[in-house]
Amino acid sequence: MQNSQLRPRRLSLTVDYEIFGNGTGDVRRHVTEPTERMCRIAEKYGVPVTVFFEVEEYLHFVKHSRELTAELGYDPAGEMRRQAADLANRGHDIQLHLHPQWYEAEREGGEWHLHHHRLTVDALFDNQVETTAYLRERKEALEAISGRPVTVYRAGGFAAQPGARLLGAMADTGLMVGSSVVKGMQRKRPHPLDFRKAPAARRIWRVSDDVAREDPEGRVWEVPVYSKMGRRYQQLTWHRLKAKFSRHVPKARQQEMMDQLGVRKTPGGILSFLAQPVPIKLDYHNLTPGALLRMIRRAPAAPPGDPDVLVLIGHTKEHSNDKEFETFLRQATADPRLKFISMADLAAQLDAGGEPGNGTDLVTGGASGAITSQIPVLVGR
Repeated sequence: MQNSQLRPRRLSLTVDYEIFGNGTGDVRRHVTEPTERMCRIAEKYGVPVTVFFEVEEYLHFVKHSRELTAELGYDPAGEMRRQAADLANRGHDIQLHLHPQWYEAEREGGEWHLHHHRLTVDALFDNQVETTAYLRERKEALEAISGRPVTVYRAGGFAAQPGARLLGAMADTGLMVGSSVVKGMQRKRPHPLDFRKAPAARRIWRVSDDVAREDPEGRVWEVPVYSKMGRRYQQLTWHRLKAKFSRHVPKARQQEMMDQLGVRKTPGGILSFLAQPVPIKLDYHNLTPGALLRMIRRAPAAPPGDPDVLVLIGHTKEHSNDKEFETFLRQATADPRLKFISMADLAAQLDAGGEPGNGTDLVTGGASGAITSQIPVLVGR
């Protein structure tokens, strides 16, 4: 095997395609328009974007299409559907994303009423059969839109624990890869999760009943969003504050985020909050291009047998600065040590038998050859 230090480091540029988790937001402003700008820029540099399409909210937009069209002057579901099909034809990657609180949501008085006590797929049903049927229907709905196989899943809000029924359904429906873990993340609200015990020495791992616990016999791979541990005060960058609290973000969502953080409004409480250890995600909407590249280049090499892949994350609703996004892509693609890959390409390699520990090098060549982006450079499209 080639020395891991000499192999190209692969970057997977992913974006969550959704309005806000409380049902607020506008599809054109927060989803389709920023996505189009991002993907046009990415195409200039031959970079595939993996779009995690939120199917549950989309299905509710379909159900209320007539009402929403009359209210907004356009059909949100129709715009999402057309864009996803177009992006797939242009070489981008469309994969599954779900916020279960949208399941059986109601609309009244122009507002969505979501079920915030059900934030995980496991919370929706009492048995595996119904859970599997639910996931299969959403997967097939997205495949009908994109015309491509859907093989990767990301849980809304990273809420994938406990995960036993979710992972069983993923395995049974051909969703072979998940990307729902941020190593070191722990929270109690709005849904408890604990990723502190995720495999520290692994870049990816197999799972069966918990996304943060390795099971060599598991049928699903977890490929986490890359992160490094830091302190909360390190997150107080202008980019992060702008992404979370600008005029672009509805006031109700801003207040909801503050409530979820649970900061005690005393000097001691604020200092304690800022000192808390937290994972700093490879989030291109919350970090400057320079900070992103430093984090990417300083990331430890993958352990022997693991693909040296780092997953980046962004959100369509947080995209406002085309210039900085392009600066990052221009600088990253100019570095010969960095190559971009879609999540679909990675899933295909894993499915072909290139798994960590068996001597197959997923990056420089495996059962299906090298992992490379299939998107052409589409300058001027």
